[in-house]
Amino acid sequence: MSRPAVHVIGEALIDVVVRADGVERVRPGGSPANVAVGLARLGVPADLLCRIGADAYGDLLRAHLEQAGVGLPDGGSPAPARTSTAVATLGADGSASYRFDIDWDPGTLAVPTARILHTGSLATVLEPGATAVAAALSAAGPATLVSVDPNVRPTVGVPQVEVRSRTERLAGRAHLLKMSDEDLDWLYPGAAPEEVAARMHELGVRLFVVTLGAQGCFLSTSEWSCRIPAEAATLVDTIGAGDAFMSGLLYAVIADDGDQTVRTGVLQREQV
Repeated sequence: MSRPAVHVIGEALIDVVVRADGVERVRPGGSPANVAVGLARLGVPADLLCRIGADAYGDLLRAHLEQAGVGLPDGGSPAPARTSTAVATLGADGSASYRFDIDWDPGTLAVPTARILHTGSLATVLEPGATAVAAALSAAGPATLVSVDPNVRPTVGVPQVEVRSRTERLAGRAHLLKMSDEDLDWLYPGAAPEEVAARMHELGVRLFVVTLGAQGCFLSTSEWSCRIPAEAATLVDTIGAGDAFMSGLLYAVIADDGDQTVRTGVLQREQV
């Protein structure tokens, strides 16, 4: 496998996880940061363009990213006064609900030439950073695979109609777009994956993927679609599950030298 340049843009934060029994645990997180960590742990060099505070939580985040091998080309700056946090409350079934305290003002994003550029989650909807992220995706060169994971967080307070509008604008710049079934249900209530896939392909997405929890995932191109069953697993909690899937998907694209086929949309079912 070649050694690609992968750049991830978006938030790195601290998850304050509150278990069903009330016990709290602090751990590094943030959807884009998780994707970068997953790629690095799979042996793919990944840089993360983010914001990390000059505080104890920030020190914890930097150590976590450095240990995984994630590069911080700007040191996680400009540094805010405090590191962003997400309070994740676990239900009895392992599902999580979130409450956020986010600072997302990365300034102008100068993104180097990259084989893959990935973004998603809060970074794509929270201003002033969301505008900078959209501009970075627009500036991506023709040889760069653009990947987006909306990873919708309704509790962050951005109205549904605005999140959907921003997601569709990013879809117009993306070759690869992944949603969860929860994202799809919130953005397009009552719509089947096939219906949303048609909309995404109309906007320009080449490969559209929807994770379906225990039911596996749905894959779609402009020519065909299919469903792949999930492997059996024991659920601990769902925090970071979609990010792990995203890392694995991007790794598979890179490992198979599939970024050009995804960019061009010439996608054979067996390869995908």
